[in-house]
Amino acid sequence: MSQSPTAHNAAAPSANRPSPSGPPSLLLAVGLGLLALVPFIAGVYEAYWGDWLEPARVLHIALVYLATIVSFIGGVQWGLMLARGRAPAPDMVLGVVPALIAWPALLLGPMFGQGYTFGLLLAALVLAWGADERGARQGWQQSGFLQLRRVLTLVVAGCVVAIGWHVVRG
Repeated sequence: MSQSPTAHNAAAPSANRPSPSGPPSLLLAVGLGLLALVPFIAGVYEAYWGDWLEPARVLHIALVYLATIVSFIGGVQWGLMLARGRAPAPDMVLGVVPALIAWPALLLGPMFGQGYTFGLLLAALVLAWGADERGARQGWQQSGFLQLRRVLTLVVAGCVVAIGWHVVRG
């Protein structure tokens, strides 16, 4: 029994519907990415001019959020790779390593100090960025999302460094 043309094409993208990876999804990613920056930017404000929290507490909160973001990025990377139907082992490893750095950085931070956590989490963020750059070369990361990722990473790193600088320098 053959499928009707309508049933066969039901899953195919329609000319009237936007592609899931086209401009509407990139626009949504930009909006959500900007929202994800709010805690980091608010942290800079609070560390320098606020009076609710001590700057060291603001840095701790920013680092915990950064660990969450780094882990989220790895999940996105895995999803993009798996959606292609194949996921190269080195890319899969690169996608999970930043989360494996972030977790012990948070756990061991109280023992070794916030400087330890700070350094490891920034390294994890840069490593996750490198994995996305590699993904663009491998074909599983789209250029529009990669450009967004670059901007978001630079803003996040700048905010965390600014908060850390204020904690160290007062």
